[in-house]
Amino acid sequence: MEHCSDTVGPKGRNIMCCRSSSKISQIILVSIFISSVFSPIFSAQDESDNFSEVKEVSFDIISIIPHDTNAFTQGLEIYDGKFYESTGLYGESSVRIVNMSTGEVELQWNLSEEHFGEGLTIHCYQKNESNFNASKSTCEIYQLTWKEQIGFIYNLSTLEPLKDFTYAGEGWGLCSSKSSNMAGSNQGFWISDGSTYLQYFDTSNFSNSSQILEIIAFGSPIDKWNELECLDGPYVLANRWYDDSLYHINTNSGNVCQKVDFSELRTEFELESSGVLNGIALSPRNDNIIPENQSQTYWITGKNWSNYYEVSIDFENLDENCQIILEVDSQNQSFFNSKIGYFSILFLLLLVFVSTSKKRQTQKPPRLGNDEE
Repeated sequence: MEHCSDTVGPKGRNIMCCRSSSKISQIILVSIFISSVFSPIFSAQDESDNFSEVKEVSFDIISIIPHDTNAFTQGLEIYDGKFYESTGLYGESSVRIVNMSTGEVELQWNLSEEHFGEGLTIHCYQKNESNFNASKSTCEIYQLTWKEQIGFIYNLSTLEPLKDFTYAGEGWGLCSSKSSNMAGSNQGFWISDGSTYLQYFDTSNFSNSSQILEIIAFGSPIDKWNELECLDGPYVLANRWYDDSLYHINTNSGNVCQKVDFSELRTEFELESSGVLNGIALSPRNDNIIPENQSQTYWITGKNWSNYYEVSIDFENLDENCQIILEVDSQNQSFFNSKIGYFSILFLLLLVFVSTSKKRQTQKPPRLGNDEE
């Protein structure tokens, strides 16, 4: 049997052994080179996924309606063409229905002096009819208080108190979820308490939260979350205490991906006596359909502000890591954003290299001169 070491070439060199060793060495070197080139690219991609920048989004003012400057606004909602507003301060707290054309208060219920009114939302649910095998949609007003650890539920039309509920800690902002949370529930509320967290509560139990979500902006936890507005999908629009911006939060990750700065609006239109921004309400649309050429609009106001402002905002369609969601691929990701892509590139390049090396080895060697024979 012929072995590699038995095949002697010119000058007594073992050609096959040398060539095999050389080929293996070359493959190793090429692998190292490819890894050094592509590995930083994918590492940088991984790092960018872990740190989400907050994109600033512009707005346009659509309309302005007068606001009661005595109203220390804590929460704002829109239902059936009316503003529903919660006001605070001990001895001055209330829940009220406001005309959206004139800004006049149409109906008001005052809280007792020992309660400081906070966030407000309107929650709708299916209610079973006892006499019929059917159900109908029922909507009620939910309102938090600051330190009293008690909330109130009101009749939507008359503001008559129906019942109350208790919860732990302080109450700041409140909104009724329009989509399922990470725990799978879609019948509940997001509540803020001024900390770096939002808590999710099921409607049947305000004693214990089913999810605690830390909010991250600019790569770090951010606190002072106040008024909340739940949007379609896993999104919450929120403001921070003593901050004239709104923040767009993805509740699947807790990342703040976008913000809208209203400081110029405040400077141009508001009074020196106006307090902080603290009222957010999504403008309802028929069947929630918005024409492609028309932006979604929102209403904002603040504590003792002189106006309500309807503003249009074009939030981008971003995923939980604040990356743009492309509508061209069901997987929503590029081939090169995966580890599979990296190893596929490495394999293909090595395959080309080995194929080229074999081709060179099968070529007929040049004719030797007389001195080599």
